[in-house]
Amino acid sequence: MTLAPISSLPRSVLRGLAVSAAVGFTLAACAGTPPAAGNDPALSAVRWELTGWTGHTVPHGDNGEPVILNFDMQDGKGRVSGRAGCNQFSAPYSVRAAGQLTIVEAVTTRMACAPPAMQFEADFLDKLQAVNNYKINGPVLEMKTVDGQTLSFYQREKPSAAAKIKFVYVASQKAPCSAGVMRTTCLQIRERKEDPWQLWYGNIAGFNFEPGIAYRLRILEEPVLNPPADASSIKWTLDMIVEQEVVKK
Repeated sequence: MTLAPISSLPRSVLRGLAVSAAVGFTLAACAGTPPAAGNDPALSAVRWELTGWTGHTVPHGDNGEPVILNFDMQDGKGRVSGRAGCNQFSAPYSVRAAGQLTIVEAVTTRMACAPPAMQFEADFLDKLQAVNNYKINGPVLEMKTVDGQTLSFYQREKPSAAAKIKFVYVASQKAPCSAGVMRTTCLQIRERKEDPWQLWYGNIAGFNFEPGIAYRLRILEEPVLNPPADASSIKWTLDMIVEQEVVKK
């Protein structure tokens, strides 16, 4: 029996083989090795959220989890990771020269989502492997693929290494509270379902609360150095909406 060469297999099959052979985000040998990695500090200074892709409806929170890229150097090697619409993913990358980018096949977690989200994710991860050039104009990153498509991203704040991950529930309605002499409303949060609700006087960066919806959030918590006297000493940034549910009155 003659075996088909690996290069002739569909990308979706190759990605499945890589995921099956991987543990966590360890890249399988069959996923390939990028060229010697260069580095562009502008790529890794922030997180990048997908905001535009011709012919595709991009998820941005109300129609699915945002697609996020994080570029980092680990032991001198480039790695890009993030969310691809449903699953977390990780892949080697290399800046070959100024404005030239190679992203190798990704491995992903194996969570099942609705079919449209799964299809979007498969298409997106395949298209990342076709990226050839990129440019950064202010807060916008544009990636060009070998087949002429453009993926547009907008910069998002990148949490510091001191950030801690925590999970919180957010009630479907805000509650009255006081901010100094001013009366306002605050989010109600708790870390466990059995805990009583507590008022959260600050905001959660990147989180757009909608009344009538209860949430479970994954939060990045960071210390704030020398905060003002009337401000919090910690900062919360939304990392992921884990669950959300419409609460009937």
